Amino acid sequence: MSEAIFNVAVKAVIEKEGKVLMLYRSGGAGFREGPGGRIVGDDSIDKTLNRELDEELPGIENIRPGRLLHAERMPGLLLGDKGLFLVWYQVEADFPQGVLLSDEHESYKWCTRDEAMSIAQSGMREAIGRL
Repeated sequence: MSEAIFNVAVKAVIEKEGKVLMLYRSGGAGFREGPGGRIVGDDSIDKTLNRELDEELPGIENIRPGRLLHAERMPGLLLGDKGLFLVWYQVEADFPQGVLLSDEHESYKWCTRDEAMSIAQSGMREAIGRL
């Protein structure tokens, strides 16, 4: 039996004043998600979260990673023979200029928990449910 190889991605659930930040992926896919991305090299979870949040949400400040909310293996294969393992963290942060987006996302919305649960992908729903 061969050893499984996975990319590991760290994702954030950002909640402020009772609302959850949902990002809408560019390209018309309608994919709704929290910010985050893959760990690169020997980067730590905190370094990965900071890098990805800085890239996807320019102007974000005071990123404070919190507790682990959910972890899951994504079904199917991505990038050839590599799978994807997502790890969701509660994150607090400040947006002094409001929420600014990179080209990776076309829009955002602050949603109530119930609304976020109704539009999020399964892994993020699990994470939101544990806030």
